[in-house]
Amino acid sequence: MNKRTLFIGSCVALITSAFTFSIRTDILPLLGQDFDLSQTQLGMVAGGAFWGMFASMLIGAPICDGIGMKRILIVAWVCHMVGVFGTIFAPHGEWAFTVLFVSTFLAGCGNGLVEIAINPLAATLYPNEKTHYLNILHAWWPGGLILGGLLSMLIGNGIDFGTFQTAGIGLSWQWQMALILVPGMAYLLMFLPQGFPPTERVASGVSTGEMFREVLRPMYLLWAFCMLLTAATELGPQQWQNSVMQRTAGISGTLILVYTSGMMFVLRHFAGPLAHRLSPVGLLTGSATLAAIGLYLLSTATDAVTAFTYATVFGLGIAYFWPTMLGVTAERFPKGGAFLLGLTGSMGNLSIALILPIMGYIYDVYSVQNVPAEYAEQVIVVEEPSWALKLFGIEETKKISTQRLEELPEDVRTVVVEAEARGAAMAFRLVSVLPTLLIFIFGAIAIRDHLRGGYRAEILISPREERELLAGGAEAPVE
Repeated sequence: MNKRTLFIGSCVALITSAFTFSIRTDILPLLGQDFDLSQTQLGMVAGGAFWGMFASMLIGAPICDGIGMKRILIVAWVCHMVGVFGTIFAPHGEWAFTVLFVSTFLAGCGNGLVEIAINPLAATLYPNEKTHYLNILHAWWPGGLILGGLLSMLIGNGIDFGTFQTAGIGLSWQWQMALILVPGMAYLLMFLPQGFPPTERVASGVSTGEMFREVLRPMYLLWAFCMLLTAATELGPQQWQNSVMQRTAGISGTLILVYTSGMMFVLRHFAGPLAHRLSPVGLLTGSATLAAIGLYLLSTATDAVTAFTYATVFGLGIAYFWPTMLGVTAERFPKGGAFLLGLTGSMGNLSIALILPIMGYIYDVYSVQNVPAEYAEQVIVVEEPSWALKLFGIEETKKISTQRLEELPEDVRTVVVEAEARGAAMAFRLVSVLPTLLIFIFGAIAIRDHLRGGYRAEILISPREERELLAGGAEAPVE
């Protein structure tokens, strides 16, 4: 077993997952045009990745210790490959939406299984610095978003930043999607020859029953609810970024994603000192405040300058959300092991899977509402809602048809595009309510910790270490 290779391989696997996200963000408008999908349908396709992550993490987390992290990662690679090729070769016609959704679902399963394995692996490799190393590991999520986003734009239509433009190679979205194969093959080849350690929970002798009982602790249930809100705040708007920013600010949302990802990549390397100074929960309280302000402001952006300014605030807010939520889970509920880490991640992905079509629905509803009545019959079509929206009692949806819009005079198209810009802005504005709620929850937990003497991580020790401590007259760590 090579500790360094395992950690680097984990970073490369996470880069692969990030590629699936940033490249899908970049090509999402192209998929809508190519297959004539509504914004709600595009939200469903994008959400398929997070349904896949939710399902795979929910199923994989309880059995990770039993079948081993290495086997989990091999299955993740298979899911990544099938998902990529399924998207590339998706047929047009009545099966288009189904094939795109299933393919994205499988790619999401690959992402979820990667998380299932690499999070407990990092916690096992660095048991005394979990929050720090989980943040370093998850710095490669935004690192992968940067690489994937830039490469996707460069081989596609190029980078468009207002007055600054760079021509791309002009390859189709299928070639952009194929970029995911490169890091995918790399992490498989890095992991195959390596031996893997047992997880921290197994090495410490914690029983399976104790592991499952951790999920019933009231503080963990609250923490899982917080994960629903942090994940929706971070990844819901990021997935919609290109579609929204093109209409509201007239620039590439993928470029905004690359910019905020660059911030996150740098900031996550400094999470350890910040968490030590503020406490992880204090860090999350500040993050929620910035995320709420930044996301609301981003919904008001009208040009490149305001978009990047407000994206800076939003990027500062979401930088520490996901890895710090996992870090606190590993530090405060270590007996839950890989199961609780996976369950926390699956809650996050369930949230994203739900928020994406909801954001698409908000986008469609407010766009339609802002279309002048004299043009409504020409560009608006009524559709049956997706099953996800039916869960919320929505019986029908309306959308602006891309194909109908192309047939109209330019002055009419301008009016309708302005309506779409207002709808896109509302999709961001309404989601800013979620981090606002988090400010109060994290703040209350931080105050509770302060009254109890400050934030404390629980430490697991193996039976052998406990015997050695007691034989030496030392006091075992408090759990």
